[in-house]
Amino acid sequence: MKRLIRRLLRQAGLELLHRADDPVLAHLRTLHERLRLGARNRVTWDDLLPQPAMHAHLRHLLELHRIDLLLDVGANRGQFASLARSLGYVGKIVSFEPSMEAFTALQAAARNDPAWQVHRLALGDATAEMSLHVYRDDTFSSLHAANQAGESRFGDYLALNHVETVAVRLLDSLAAEIPEINAPHRIMLKTDTQGHDLAVLRGAKAILDRTAAVVAEASFQPIYDDAPSLRDLSAHLEPLGFSLSGVYPLSHRETDLALIEADCFFTRPSPIA
Repeated sequence: MKRLIRRLLRQAGLELLHRADDPVLAHLRTLHERLRLGARNRVTWDDLLPQPAMHAHLRHLLELHRIDLLLDVGANRGQFASLARSLGYVGKIVSFEPSMEAFTALQAAARNDPAWQVHRLALGDATAEMSLHVYRDDTFSSLHAANQAGESRFGDYLALNHVETVAVRLLDSLAAEIPEINAPHRIMLKTDTQGHDLAVLRGAKAILDRTAAVVAEASFQPIYDDAPSLRDLSAHLEPLGFSLSGVYPLSHRETDLALIEADCFFTRPSPIA
């Protein structure tokens, strides 16, 4: 009888799925429905399907290295920190976001989490004031100007909304001001600054000595001026003892599926004691 009901449901275009408490499996189920019911553009498939694999890899790294401090640079509205929490991470989080509107949303996301603190700052390799380009979709906001290739691929999402003057600091310089950074933690450093990630890493030399894993965004078909490539990130991190552990595509060029950006994970060969 159950087989008959299942067959009839499938013929009607419906599918019974068992409830799963595992957050990665839950995301797979949600993604399955989104693609099955809505997405007809195959580029969308290529952009979305790597997400659950990235989530599984992130959870494994957090557990493997027993991470107890997540430094979340370019936090936007707290998406990455919230993802880590959904994957079971219970350690401390320190988030940095320069854009006023996004920072306000970040504060709201962290308000009821006593182990999550937020700071309105941009990070880089020099102490300065810089112009932050805030785009219509503020996940694209950057200290770097978008180029023609980015505007062509992402259209209105990369339409300039306004420019904010923001403070930029070196992550290393904040250790004396933020006790959590200076404490003996097992650190994961995540940086997603839309083209400024290499500068963030250059300003975090001392922090990287105590970091077990790094997540950074690499550019393959640059949509911002001077955005770092995977080769640039690897050239900086590998001499410091990190190895590439995962590359998860974020977006592709529609004309030929050339990779535009990817989340890149770097790990130390053995956990920090």
